[in-house]
Amino acid sequence: MTDPIQTIDPVTLYEGADLLTLDPAQPLIRNGAIAVSGARILAVGPQRELAKAYGARAQRVDWSGRLVLPGLVDGHSHLFQSLGRTLGDGLSLLPWLERFMLPLAANVTRADAIAIYRLAGLSSLLLGTTAIIDNHYAPVDPETIVTLAHEMEGLGLRGVVARGIFGPMVEGGRRMNCDPRLFRHSTAEEIALTRACLAAHPPGGLVEIWPMPENVVYLDPELMIACAELAAEQKIGWQTHCSESKFEVEIFKSLYGLRPALWLEAQGILSERTSLAHGIWFDAAEIEALGASRTNIVHNPVCNQYLASGILKLEPLLAAGANVSLGSDGMAVGGSGMFEAMKAGFLLQRLRELDPLATSAELMLEMATQRGAKLLRREVGQLAAGKLADFVALDMRGAVHQPLTRPAMAVVMAGLPPVTDVVINGATVISAGRSTLIDHDKVIADGLQAASDLIDRAGLRDLVCDWFAPAYSCCAKN
Repeated sequence: MTDPIQTIDPVTLYEGADLLTLDPAQPLIRNGAIAVSGARILAVGPQRELAKAYGARAQRVDWSGRLVLPGLVDGHSHLFQSLGRTLGDGLSLLPWLERFMLPLAANVTRADAIAIYRLAGLSSLLLGTTAIIDNHYAPVDPETIVTLAHEMEGLGLRGVVARGIFGPMVEGGRRMNCDPRLFRHSTAEEIALTRACLAAHPPGGLVEIWPMPENVVYLDPELMIACAELAAEQKIGWQTHCSESKFEVEIFKSLYGLRPALWLEAQGILSERTSLAHGIWFDAAEIEALGASRTNIVHNPVCNQYLASGILKLEPLLAAGANVSLGSDGMAVGGSGMFEAMKAGFLLQRLRELDPLATSAELMLEMATQRGAKLLRREVGQLAAGKLADFVALDMRGAVHQPLTRPAMAVVMAGLPPVTDVVINGATVISAGRSTLIDHDKVIADGLQAASDLIDRAGLRDLVCDWFAPAYSCCAKN
């Protein structure tokens, strides 16, 4: 650090922690400090230097003994699905959707969605996530979508409410046995409803609204194209589920004559604005197209194991030029946040390649921060001057995390490290493991009540079992 940046705004100095900056010029700073003014980072460097430059006029926060890293970006989640956490176990993707998730989604009310958004959002914060691209598809009327964007902001989270779009029922939806109650609107109506959301909550704030045509298989092709065009017009991103399972690819190719990514390329809608969740079953030609267009792929390694869907081809996608980030895919598919996603992604690639050098802890951190920031289209993901001030503090001094000889490896392999503090947009939203903005106990109680009521309303009580025994349990029926 040289001369301090001058500012008339108040300065907060977080000092004494070791910093995993994700800045190639100085990836690890021992006994470091972060100076923050407003929503942005003023400076990052050794504690002694920043204390000299800013200490006399700063509010000083002692984080001695902590390990600080950029906030994690969850590139694909479904917060509302936490209403069905632990249900649907033992089902592969198609029966999981048909028997559990789509019937649950068809019965979610706005009150359910608000209650679980608060609980699942709080859980994400406590697990070190500072930004989420959340695919919400139950319900999707403009009032609900805008309300959820405000709820996310109220938690202090950065991110996106990606409005789930189904449109009219098409042959792909029939072949996947999709719940017809979710296919309520015409293509024109879906675009009009999404425009209404964007008009009520314009892009550019802490939380944005994006179009989320749900899946390339069961969407009207014209609707998929219209969503991409709307995103380009509004200068925002868009996301869809793509090639999560073999049978989806087979269905799509039988209907349209091309594999999904090649069809998207042929329509001219692959770009840096496009993000494809899962992307497990791309072939070589698809990977080449995705790389050439700099498309975003969101790897969801915990979900992909839970549903036995497959393993992403990480190295080929990165080598081709695609931006690959990480997602949790929510709590209903075994997810417990982005630290577990990093660990699972780290180990899965070594198993896929049968090579202990197939990936690294540092790459997983990059995917959960910088590459997630690129997907999000925001200046986050790095502890560096000028970046938005989104970062998390971990207390790794306990016996279970010692010795801390290589911090990046320790963080990625920790699974669920103790998150003590979370700063987003320059504001402390979690302090000493508690939200500074909402009532923990009420949020938990409301979320539990909403989940119980929904399970009964959706007729899913038969999926609730105290002990999973595949030989006789109803839960085991595929």
